[in-house]
Amino acid sequence: MFIAALGMSHRSAPVEAREKVAFPPCQGRMFIRRLSEEKNISEAVVLSTCNRTEIYAVVEDGSARDVMTELLLEDRGVERGEVEDGLYWLTDSEAVAHLYRVASSLDSMVVGEAQVLGQVREAYRAATEEQCTGPVLNRLFHTSLRVGKQVRSETGIGDSSLSVPRVAAKLAEDVFGDLTGRRALVVGAGEMSALVIESLKERGVSEVKIANRTRERAESLAGRVGGEVVGFHSIGEELRGTDVVVSSTGSGEWVIKSEDVSGAMESRDEPLFLIDIAVPRDIDPVVQTLDKAYLYDIDDLQAVVERNAGDREEAAGEAEAMIRPAVEGFMGWLSTLHVVSLIRELRDEAEKIRHHELARAVGKLDLSPEEELAVEKMSRALVNKLLHGPISDMKSRAEAGEPLDSLEVRRKLLALDGIGVELTRSDSES
Repeated sequence: MFIAALGMSHRSAPVEAREKVAFPPCQGRMFIRRLSEEKNISEAVVLSTCNRTEIYAVVEDGSARDVMTELLLEDRGVERGEVEDGLYWLTDSEAVAHLYRVASSLDSMVVGEAQVLGQVREAYRAATEEQCTGPVLNRLFHTSLRVGKQVRSETGIGDSSLSVPRVAAKLAEDVFGDLTGRRALVVGAGEMSALVIESLKERGVSEVKIANRTRERAESLAGRVGGEVVGFHSIGEELRGTDVVVSSTGSGEWVIKSEDVSGAMESRDEPLFLIDIAVPRDIDPVVQTLDKAYLYDIDDLQAVVERNAGDREEAAGEAEAMIRPAVEGFMGWLSTLHVVSLIRELRDEAEKIRHHELARAVGKLDLSPEEELAVEKMSRALVNKLLHGPISDMKSRAEAGEPLDSLEVRRKLLALDGIGVELTRSDSES
């Protein structure tokens, strides 16, 4: 049994490949349910954001890699050759360290961005609601969230960070020189859209229109951050009076088509700036061939990110130093899991002996209820003290990778050599 992570991110593949394996929220839930039905996959969590799609799982052996890959390709309707070069496979400490780095925003396109910790939390919550996690991934994701919070609170990695929405607004400002008085159309009503609107307003955009397939969500967003709600099907018409368009939906199809933009450009003299931060993409890439239409997708934001990355190097180094001992601690805990059943067996047998001997002793004595309770407490204390050494030794040996299933090791662990006590032997051990 080991932990594995199968994934694709902005570091391993371009957006054209990443969007092929991205999951809208509901489909991600269905996929982890399907994964958990496989015999050699006992736990699973799917993390799908604009920059990555990753599957974390507890698997029985290496054959799970092909199983997980085939299920992913089948579910997303993708041919292996289209995405195989961008997929990575990490196991055990590498997989654990990777998730810790993701939760700490060290593996983000924008190092220090704040959204990814919430995305990790949401992915884990969805998996628990689908009952697809167990003791290993429960502990892994709990510790990853704790490490992510610790990194943000104890290093300067989040100071003046440029989240994806902030980078998008900065890029728009670079193109126009100044966003004061400009008009924006934001397509989508999720949290990313809310952050986009806040960033655009901070840079002087005077008018923001919000379009979303579900109008109620657009109205809710407008009530929170301001803006005018427009009809989703009127996007083509709205393009005629807009300077900046930012699209962030989970549609999976072109929300803004090239013919919509082409028609809008016929009635305007000024350029139209479009940023597509959705994965899968929302805006038809043919738009970038149109005169005076400037289209940037999520990967194009990388240039802006690199110009602002230098001041985070020291904080990133501090974060890496915090992650290493956390990984070691988790792997130490993981290495002791197989000894749990032996410890439980040891405690159960000790309790049987304690109960038997306690009953014999109390039956021969005329004790008051208070005295019986005192003897009971003393017997528990004796058993706990006697077991402390052997149990600690078991855990140490397990962490060191020593086998614990032989009778010889059991005798040493229980410190019974030389005192004439025989352990129960199974037929195979006799």
